Parts: sequence; C-alpha cells; structure tokens
Amino acid sequence: MASASTQRFSFSSIYDVFLSFRGEDTRCHFTDHLYSALIGNGVHTFRDHEELERGGAIAPGLLKAIEQSRISIVVFSENYAQSRWCLDELVKIIECRTEREQIVLPVFYHVDPSHVRKQMGSYGEAFAYHEKDADLKKREKIQKWRTALTETSNLSSWRLLDNQSESVVIEEITDNIITRLNPKSLYVGENIVGMNIRLEKLRSLIDIYLNKVRMVGICGIGGIDLKSIQGVSFLANVREKSEYDFGLLQLQQQLLNDILKRKNREISNVHEGMNVIKNELSLRRVLVVLDDVDNLTQLIHLVGKHDWFGQGSRILITTRDRHLLDAHGVDKPYHEIEELNSKEALQLFSLYAFKQNFPQEDYKDLLDRMVKYAIGLPLALQVLGSHLCKKTPSEWESELRKLEREPAPEIQNVLKISFHGLDHTQREIFLDIACFFKGQDKDFVSRILDGCDFYAESGFRVLRDRCLIIILDNKIHMHDLIQQMGWQIVREQYHKEPGKWSRLWEPNNVSHVLTRNTGTEAIEGIFLDMSTSEQMQFTTKAFKMMNKLRLLKVHQDAKYDSMVFSWMLVDPSKVLLSQEHFCRDFEFPSQELRYLHWDGYPLESLPSNFYAKNLVELNLRCSNIKQLWETELFKKLKVINLSHSKHLKEIPNPSSVPNLEILTLEELLTNFFFLILIGCMNLESLPRSIYKLRRLKISVLYLDDTAIVKLPSSIKHLKGLEYLTLVKCDDLITVPQSICNLTSLKLLDFSSCSKLEKLPEDLKSLKCLETLSLHAVNCQLPSLSGLCSLRKLYLDRSNLTQGVIQSNNLLNSLKVLDLSRSNVIDKGILVRICHLSSLEELNLKNCNLMEGEIPSEVCQLSSLEILDLSWNHFNSIPASISQLSKLKALGLSHCKMLQQIPELPSTLRLLDAHNSHCALSIPSSFLPSSFSKFQDFECSSSSQVYLCDSPYYFGEGVCIVIPGISGIPEWIMDQNMGNHVTIDLPQDWYADKDFLGFALCSAYVPLDNESEDDFEHGLEDKSEIQSENEPDHDEWAHKSEDESENGSTYKSDYKSEDAFEDEDLAPCSLQCELTFLGDQLAFLDYLSLESRCECYENDGASGQVWVLYYPKVAIEEKYHSNKWRRLKASFYGFFNGVLVKVEKCGMQLIYAKNDEYNHLTLR
Repeated sequence: MASASTQRFSFSSIYDVFLSFRGEDTRCHFTDHLYSALIGNGVHTFRDHEELERGGAIAPGLLKAIEQSRISIVVFSENYAQSRWCLDELVKIIECRTEREQIVLPVFYHVDPSHVRKQMGSYGEAFAYHEKDADLKKREKIQKWRTALTETSNLSSWRLLDNQSESVVIEEITDNIITRLNPKSLYVGENIVGMNIRLEKLRSLIDIYLNKVRMVGICGIGGIDLKSIQGVSFLANVREKSEYDFGLLQLQQQLLNDILKRKNREISNVHEGMNVIKNELSLRRVLVVLDDVDNLTQLIHLVGKHDWFGQGSRILITTRDRHLLDAHGVDKPYHEIEELNSKEALQLFSLYAFKQNFPQEDYKDLLDRMVKYAIGLPLALQVLGSHLCKKTPSEWESELRKLEREPAPEIQNVLKISFHGLDHTQREIFLDIACFFKGQDKDFVSRILDGCDFYAESGFRVLRDRCLIIILDNKIHMHDLIQQMGWQIVREQYHKEPGKWSRLWEPNNVSHVLTRNTGTEAIEGIFLDMSTSEQMQFTTKAFKMMNKLRLLKVHQDAKYDSMVFSWMLVDPSKVLLSQEHFCRDFEFPSQELRYLHWDGYPLESLPSNFYAKNLVELNLRCSNIKQLWETELFKKLKVINLSHSKHLKEIPNPSSVPNLEILTLEELLTNFFFLILIGCMNLESLPRSIYKLRRLKISVLYLDDTAIVKLPSSIKHLKGLEYLTLVKCDDLITVPQSICNLTSLKLLDFSSCSKLEKLPEDLKSLKCLETLSLHAVNCQLPSLSGLCSLRKLYLDRSNLTQGVIQSNNLLNSLKVLDLSRSNVIDKGILVRICHLSSLEELNLKNCNLMEGEIPSEVCQLSSLEILDLSWNHFNSIPASISQLSKLKALGLSHCKMLQQIPELPSTLRLLDAHNSHCALSIPSSFLPSSFSKFQDFECSSSSQVYLCDSPYYFGEGVCIVIPGISGIPEWIMDQNMGNHVTIDLPQDWYADKDFLGFALCSAYVPLDNESEDDFEHGLEDKSEIQSENEPDHDEWAHKSEDESENGSTYKSDYKSEDAFEDEDLAPCSLQCELTFLGDQLAFLDYLSLESRCECYENDGASGQVWVLYYPKVAIEEKYHSNKWRRLKASFYGFFNGVLVKVEKCGMQLIYAKNDEYNHLTLR
C-alpha cells in the first residue's frame, strides 16, 4: 500500500478534496455539512463559491482545481445532470482518475444509481433536453457526459436514502477520506537490510486484491523485527501492554480511535469493547497490525473473528508462538520470518559497527567470527555491532571470549521472553535439549523425555510454535544464541557453584563436581565426554547426594565412531575404561534414572543396588558386562545397546523387557541358543554379530511383528537354526538367497509379510523343513517341489505361480495344504495336487471354483480327512468324493449355487453347509435309514472333528449344519417351541438291537430386543413336572458358557469372501446337553459346535438348522437301565457372550428297520 499511495499522490496537489455538486440541490444542507466536517478534520477541501477568485473565469478555474486535488467527491442529486458545468466537471474528474490516479468517490443523494448509470428518470429528461437541436459537436460532448456518468456510477459509493441519517453518511465519508489521506506507518529505522524479498513474500500472503477478510500470521524468534508495515491501526507491544491493568481495554480504545479517526466514546470493560469493535468495524475495510502477541486472550478481545471487519480487511499478527495462530483460526500459510543469510548479516553488522555497509579489512577474521556467533539474528547483529563500534581488534577478541560465557543481556532478555511463556514441563524439555540433546534424533529424545513424564510430543510442538527449536530431517535443531540462553538459565542462580546446577554438560564442571564431591540433589543430568576430559575416578561418594539424577551419559563418541566407521579395525578395548576409574563398591544412588549411557563400562555387572524400574534406555557399548540381570521385570525399558561387549554371556530374557523396541548386539563373543523378539515393533534390523560369528548356536529366532526391513545374507552362519518366524513383518522387503544354507531349518514362516518382493529360488534345498507358511505373501512363489520333509504348507492368499507345486510327487510327506483364497484354477494346481497321497487336510475355501472345476481325480487323495470347499460357486461336487474313505469333515458353507450333495463316505462326521442354497439336497447317507453305520463307533471322551478354519465339533456322532429355511425336518416327531425337548424312552430301550440312537435338531433365530426375563421364561416348559429333579436352567447355562470358553483354542483367520484376516471374529457356539430323567437326574453328554464366520457377526446363528445323530454306542453301560424313563435335550447358543435364541428344537429315536424313514429328507 505504501508504493500505491506514493504513486497516487505523486502529482502536485493543493487540495485534498474537490467537491462536485449541483448547488441548488445540496449547497445549503448536505454538501455544506460535508464540507464543514472535512474542514473540521483538517482536510483542505475545494468548493466553487469559496475558492474561486473574484472575476476569474469559472470553467478554467474549476478545471484547474480538479487537477490540483487528490480526491474528488461527486454528489449526484436530482438535478445534477441539468447542469452543463457539473457534467463538464465530471468529465474532467474521470480524465484525472485515468491520467493521475485521482480517487473518485460518488455519493447518490436521494437518486437511484441505476438512473445515473443508464440516464433514466430525471437524468433521462435532462439528456433529452440537452440533445434537443444538438449539432454534431454537441452530440460528441453529450456522449462524453454519458460515458462519465456510467463509469462514475460503477465505482464504490455511498447512497443516501430518504429514511437515512445524513450525519451518519457524512461521518463515514469523512473517516474514509482521512484514512486515504493519512495512512499510518511504522518507523522502519535507517539500517534496513534484506527486507525486499521478505516483504514480497509477506505481500503475497496479504493479497490485497482478495475481497474478503484475511488474518495473516507472522511468526519468528525474538530479535527478528517486522518492519515497513503500513496500516490504519498499529497496536505495538501487545504482550507488554497487556500485562498492565486495563491494558487490553486501552488497546481496544486505541484500535477504535485509530480507525474511526475520532475520539470514540469511553469503553467501560473489554467485553463491551469487543461488541463496539464488531459493531463499528464490521462494514469497514481496515488494516490492523497487532505486534508481539503472546496470549490467545489478546486476539480474542482485539480481533475476535473475521466477521468483525468489513470485506477486504487485513489483520496482521506478529507473534513468537505459532500455536496462537492455529488456535485463533488465522489463515494459513503463516509468514515465517527468516534469519539473515551470511551476506545480509555481514552487511547489517557493518552498518552498526563501521557505519558503512562493508567491513574494514583489519577486522575481517574477527568479523566472520562475530557474524557466525549471531547466526543471522538481526537483534544480535545490531546490539553487538553498536557495542563494538570504534573498538580495537584486541577489544573485539576480548568481547568474543566473554560472550561465550556471558551472553549480552540485551539479547538474552529478548530471547527469554519465549522461555518465560512456557509451563514447568516445557521448560524442563527446553533445558534438556539446550544442555544435552541439540542435534539429536527426535525419536530418541522423545523416548527419553517421555520416560521422564515430560510429554515430549506436546512439548516439542510448543517449543516449535514458539520458535525455540526447529525439527528438520527428524533432528532437533536450536539456534546457538537460544541454546546459550538455556545454559545461562541453568547457571544464573549459582553461577560459580556447578554442584547446585540442575544439569552438567561441560567436562570441567563435571570434573569439578565429581572430584570434589560437591554434587547436590539439584543435579538431574550429567553428560561427560571422556575423550576431552581429564582422567577421574567415579565413586559412590561423588554420586551420593544426586538422588534426582535422571540422565547420565559417560561417552567417548569420537573413539567409538572411529572404531565403528573406520576402514581400519580399531580395538574396542581403546574405549574400555580402566578398573582404576571405579571404586569396587561403586553404586548409583538415584532411583530416578531414565537414561544410562556408559561407554567402556569396566565392571562385569551393574551395581547390586542398581534401580532400573524407571530406566528407558541402557547403552553399555564396549563394556566388560557379562550379565545384566536375571529375573527382574523392566516394563519401561525400550532400548538396550550392548555392542562390542565381548564378555557378554547372556542377553536379557525378552519377557523381562516386554516393551523393548531396539536391541543392539554388534560384535559379541558368546553363544546363544534361543532369541525371541516378538512384538519389538520398532526393531528394524538384527544385530550383525548374530550372523558373523560361526560359533553362535541359535536354534530359535522369532521376529514376529517387528519392523525389520531385510534379513542380511550373513544369516547363513546360523547353522543350528531350526525355527525362523517373521509373521506380520510389514516392512520386510528382502530375503537373501543365503537363507537356503540353513539346512537345519524345520519351520519357516513369512505370513502376512505384505511388502516382501522376492523369495529365494532354491527353497527346495531346505531338506529338513517341515512347516512352511507363506500366507498372504504377494510376491511370486518359487517351486516348492523337492521339500521332501515338508508336512504343512500354507499358501492361502498367496500369489501362486505355475510351478509352485509340480506333479513329480516330491512333496510325498505333505499332510496339510492350505490354498484358500488363491487362484488355483488358472495356475493348474488342482490337478497336480491330486497325486499327494499323504495329504490329510486340504483347504480350498473361497478359490472361486465354478461348476466342473473340481477334478474327479480328487478321489486319489486316499489319506484325506478334512476337505473345505466353502465360499465357492459350483452347482455340484464330483461323485468320486464318496471314495475318500478317510474323510471326516467336509465344508460346503456359503456355496450359494450348490443344488445337491452326492453320497458321502460313511466316515464323515462333520458336514457344514450353512448359508448355502436354500433348496440344497442332502444325500441319503445322512438320513435315518443309513444310521446303522454308527453301530461301529467307539465311545471316546475326547471325540472331536474340525474343518480347516471353522467349525469345530466336540462330541460323539455326526454333526450337520444346513440352511434353515424349512425349519426342523418333519420326520423328527417330537418337536417343541423353545430351547429344550423331552422324549419318553421305551421299556428296555438299551437292549433293542434295532435301536440305533437319537436324532437331535434345533433351529435358531436372533434374540432381537426381547427382555432377558421373557427369554428365560420361554426356556421353561411349564407342563414339565419339577419333581423330576431337573436342574435349574441358569445353572446349566452358566456351566455351558464356561465350558465353551475352555473347549477350543482354535482360531480362524478367515472373515469374509473378501478374504482378510479375522482373528478378532467372535465365535458362535451351539451347545446341546443330554440329560437322563427318572427318579434321579443324570448328565449324559455335552455336545458343542464352535464356528467363526462373518454371517454370525450379522445375525448370530439364525437361519440355520443344527442336526445331530447321537449313536447308542456312545451311551455308557451304566445308563443301560429302565430307571431312566426320559431323555431331555437342552439347546443353547452363544455369540460373543450373548445368548442366541433357540426358536424350536426336536428329538427322534432312530431304528434300523423302519419303513417310515425310506423316503425322508432333511428338508
């Protein structure tokens, strides 16, 4: 705006305002009042009857007055267009607007702007009069009048209506004129360097052409000034003024006075002031600058919301705290005040030190050091330059040495303002960073500070918002002068007594405290670089009083780095401290220790009193340590580094450090047998030493749920490794070919390693491998033929390739094969697996199998016991399946196209066809007429059968789950509504050779919203006689629920047709209790079916029928008696701990010779 204003008024001006009006319409009232208001506010205003000299030609005098004015106000009234002089004035005014950028402000005084714009109404009548008998020359002039009227009426204007107060409009016009004539500017000083580019960035954010309210945030550390900002109201030092009584009230009053250009009525309180600001300024286009804001309250009371100001307004806010801008909803992005670059800093410093913008030659070296010290901070450059002006080079040298210990107070006092605005925890974080952690990795520092209960992430945000730190490339950076300010804060109270400081970081101060035993409880942290300090002994007495010590680091980073990163091998013993550095009874007094880093720790164990319950990180690089601890539990410990500790015999048991994230064991000389790192979710790589030393004997390596990215090729040295698992290693990308050298490997699991790019081609060389899991591995799989010892192979959800399984019968030991949710058809795998005569379990769930795609050769799987074909799309399955003479379980659930099931082997004990085609035809082998096959069953207390994923059946006999649209089969004669049914037993039932057993059946529906009382009421059959000593339902229900929870440990990993992990799916448990009734009560058996399927998530077990065939041979001889006159079957269902309602149930005695069964079905 500064440049625009300068250009606009650059022509010679005598008058501030020229008034153009029709005298007879407004001279004696509106125009007169407006003229008086302008003159009263010091605005030099021209109107014709006062300013023209007597005898002067009116037309030329008026034209000259227009040219010599900065602003023209045109008052359009009813008869304005009747005056040729008024119209000529208007043409001249528009000419000056174009050529001189004169400001033109129209006022429509009781006329419609559209009448002026289009020359209608009285304006149309006036032009009709002007055009009467007009010649060509006059017509040209009339066209200029029309053009001028149209252009002027399109400008921003005021309109005065009949019911509107003239005084209000006049006040607005006057304020606007004053604002345009007298823009307020902030003094910018004389020595301005590097401002042009910064102002260009700020100007782009202000965006003066955007016609909406915009709040612009400007933030930076103390000592970086905001200059050259023009505005209607500049509220300087808001932070400082707000600290005084009524400070905010005075700032509100100043804001109003600045903008309204008059003394506003007195405001009694800040809440009233908020309302006045909003009411007075909501229609005004304003520029407001708030300088040095440090509290949200200041913004709320001074510039509450965008709608407090008129469209096109700009609110500029300077602050050291970025969070205030976020909290107040200031428009983004913010303008970050940048430090000066080296060239700009040198120029600014020279202006103050030498009164010229270039340095003197004999000061060049000192000047470079001084500019480096200030690091682009303008305040520091100004203060130091002024202080050193006209001083000799030797005096400069002396000042530099002093500044290293005692920063200039003028600089520190400004920088401390941000520190004093922090709370206690934030101050602690700031001082820890300033003294110990500048330049360190953010995650490392966050881990340590969180261990100190400092809420690191929240603190980092505040420090970053207040420009006290910068986080770049995940490193924490801090301006040197801010760091020096932190040091000064630590020292200031006891400047010459380091034993009373909270933090010690300089070797000479640490040495002073430890050698003179002057440490106190004030000390919270010690960082000592032994490579730059004198030799000293660490004694218990030196640490005795430090009972608040949180952080202790005794390091030799230079030596360690040269050892690790040098091309030449350096002996780790060079880092090891001598035993002379420690007394034999050395102890740590503090129980507050969170971080212990001790390079070259010389003792074989930690002190006996070592309290590590609060320890977050333990780093004992190049130590003599042999063993850390045995049985203690350290829940807070996240990092252990024992690199180059040659004498270490045993690493901590992972169970003692359950939250361990990083374990570093480089270059060890010891033997391990068992290493489990499950759940170390931040573990990205393994210790190199585990692979390098051939003497190492690790048999088990579990890396599940770690962040490991690749296995190094040196893993081949683990010759004794038998079990290697990397389940759910989401970042694992590479597996080296050398893994195929692990000839002792028995189990290899890469399940759910979704980013794995390639597997070694020679996996078949793992001759001892028994279990291989490649579940949900997306990369192409190599040929697995030749794994002669392989017994279990999991390829579900994997990226099958043509040759992964071949027809060469080299997988002749394979018993379990999971191909679910894989493309088995396109790869031709189904036909090739039919030769696997040893296969016992085959999972083909959700393989998109269509009609005819199951090969009839499946009958060659002579050892097959479990076959899961669920979630497929065929109409039928091959009849040859009846030849699978060992088949026990068949899964056909969710096969919506399946019309019928062929005859099945007599060995089958579990058929799950729930949620399949509603008209599914069950084979006759599963009808009562075929029930005689159960005569050969042997009674077993642990009888159970299961499918690959689900369900799991516990109990004797046969279990069938079918779609339940038709309800309980009609041939089951004894049916009852509710959850239990009772039948009478015939005389000598146990001795009848034709009696085969019982058919049991139940149908389930959702519980809906019925009350628990109503539901339980429905469980009881009121016709039954309580004298028969039946157990209370609740008692059995609780028993059933408890037993079901302990009955099965099986967990499915299948949730839906979309094929994703479902370990969190709750099981649906269907249960049946068989109880003999007579003079007494006897529990016969408990049958249970547990299943995990997504359809149970939706509606429990509803829409399905559970059929059980319970054979007589399963009934123990002790129950073969006529005293048991009745048999009761009670059915229950539980889903996710909630009862599933049994709608109906039934029971039927089955006999071998009964013509009634010949034509029955399960429908």
